[in-house]
Amino acid sequence: MTITAERVLQGDPLKIADRCDQCGAQAFVRVVFGRNRDLLFCGHHYQRHEPVLMARHPYVNVVDERHRINQKPSLSANAE
Repeated sequence: MTITAERVLQGDPLKIADRCDQCGAQAFVRVVFGRNRDLLFCGHHYQRHEPVLMARHPYVNVVDERHRINQKPSLSANAE
């Protein structure tokens, strides 16, 4: 399923500190349900949940920055 252009927001970019609500990896997608109600997803969790989210909540807005994955590697939590 693809996202329609109306759903994609050009809001504030996600930060490296933004983490997936499901696994804690760096978030690349924000799904905005309303004022102060959003979910953050890493790329693979958004891909897994996108069909259900769009079917159940067709009017949510999405900030999708998956094109940034692997552009600049983030530091590992265990990096020295």
